[in-house]
Amino acid sequence: METVRSMTGFGRAYYRDENLKLVVLIKSVNAKGLEISVRLPKEVSVYEKDLRSLIKGRVHRGSVSVSVQLEFFKVKPSVKISDLAEIVDEIIASTRRIGLNISDDLTLQLAFKFYNPAVLEENIAESDEFKQLFFSIVDKALSDFIQSKIEEGKNLLNDIEGQLEILEKLLKEVKGKSEILTNRAREKLLTKAREILSQDNSGVVTQELKLLLERLDINEEIQRLESHINLFREELKNGAPIGKKLEFITQEMLREVNTMGNKLPDLFPLNVEMKTAIDKIRQQVANLE
Repeated sequence: METVRSMTGFGRAYYRDENLKLVVLIKSVNAKGLEISVRLPKEVSVYEKDLRSLIKGRVHRGSVSVSVQLEFFKVKPSVKISDLAEIVDEIIASTRRIGLNISDDLTLQLAFKFYNPAVLEENIAESDEFKQLFFSIVDKALSDFIQSKIEEGKNLLNDIEGQLEILEKLLKEVKGKSEILTNRAREKLLTKAREILSQDNSGVVTQELKLLLERLDINEEIQRLESHINLFREELKNGAPIGKKLEFITQEMLREVNTMGNKLPDLFPLNVEMKTAIDKIRQQVANLE
């Protein structure tokens, strides 16, 4: 089970020796799903697919940006006469085969154009040794990144837990007042009903009034809200990734509170406080992976 984490995070890893400097930066912000953006120097662009797979294996949600800085200190070798001579001989042989005779100056210009020490020597970025080094630094940055998400996740959970406790206290207060408020609302409705029935005592009106009286009861909404809170806590125990699940549960919580308020207008002060607590929970949940 993974620890609950924030979608936002930052990680960095650094390596330097006499030949090169390598810096890997990873950061993320909120997103509906998983989005990965990678910026690599051309020397290591071949690693992008593996890098993306590595991130997908450890991150579930958020917009993740990876930036790699690579600098080689070792100066490329100067022109090697032996290598250049081979290219000159090849140019002369090739042009003669097709019946061309070119000047020595043009031959030398072509030789310098085709001569590339970076190609002739082994490219360090393509070696197994460098690849191992590269991904070890990436792994360090990724671990640092994940740890920052975990730390931020702890802060979010503390805030969420605080608002859950407030919501539970408010719900307990609603339960204590629901019978009195329901009876009060029922009396108001019956008073209006008597006035209406004095003018129209048809069966349709009587049936409508009966339904309205039944709908004043908020016990079902209270029970469902309690169930949603319990389910919310269970999901927190299950660990990441839980952001989307908790967003759905929070929506259901708000639905029950709104229904209570619609049924019993006298709940208004408590209803507003409950919606405020749920909204704060929703804001924090939106940051969870």
